[in-house]
Amino acid sequence: MRENPVRLHTIRDLNDYAGHSWYPDDLQIMLSKTERKKPSFQHPFRSDSYWVILVTHGSLTLQLNEEDYVIRENDLMIIPPYAVRYSGGAEDCSNIACVAFTPYFLMDTGLSQKHIDSFEYLSANPCTHLHLTQHDASQLMTVIKLLQEKNVSGEDNPFAAEVVRNFFNVFQFELAGIYYRYTNQKKAVHDRKEELLWRFLALLPEHVKTERGLQFYANRLYVTPKYLTQTVKKLSGKTAGKYIDDQVIMEAKNLLRDHTLSIAQVADRLDFSDQFFFSKFFKRYTGITPSSYRRSA
Repeated sequence: MRENPVRLHTIRDLNDYAGHSWYPDDLQIMLSKTERKKPSFQHPFRSDSYWVILVTHGSLTLQLNEEDYVIRENDLMIIPPYAVRYSGGAEDCSNIACVAFTPYFLMDTGLSQKHIDSFEYLSANPCTHLHLTQHDASQLMTVIKLLQEKNVSGEDNPFAAEVVRNFFNVFQFELAGIYYRYTNQKKAVHDRKEELLWRFLALLPEHVKTERGLQFYANRLYVTPKYLTQTVKKLSGKTAGKYIDDQVIMEAKNLLRDHTLSIAQVADRLDFSDQFFFSKFFKRYTGITPSSYRRSA
């Protein structure tokens, strides 16, 4: 049983892992040939960034939101921000690439506004996991290496930021093309309502610990609570309130696995008025009490 708190490691924490700083620091690329050893992050954690992982040799084991994954040779995995992740380590001499970038960097490129329909895979829950052909994996690795080269270039180029952003755009469109080819999905044309759903789902993991009211999310999205509720229900078949409750339950389960926290402290961290209301909420949605869940987790 793991009894460690689920900490947040920001993208800047990856500087310590990589051994140097990046420019810009909202985009980081790591290429490694690993030997079998303990993972750098040995406890469950969150990150404020997307992680795009490509394995070209060997394998890597991960747990995401309590679900186990093995990323094998030529596998691609895209992990959204704030998903709880835990690494079981890699095989000897595994070749692994990881491109990490924050939602803010993505928005700063302008792609999210112009091509929202192309990046639907970024909101997959809990992740996108694809097995590529060797040719496609090799092609994508080439793009990743070029992006890394530009991102750490020491040249005195006044347009360095623009160069990195343009190479990042190429990387994103390559990812989008792979997603639609391998999932046999046609590139959808999303309207403003579908963009609203995408943005709502992106806000939830970041804010749901302290914000469970529709008004907060509606305000952030510049719509009324009624419009948000109707739109989310129409497009997904699931109410906005249900999405919020499901996310709260996932956060509660993660906190309950930290035995250094009392149930009252878990209730406080999730902004419940007291332990009684938290326990009542948790049992209504799971069928068991927080204490029972903690004993069985």
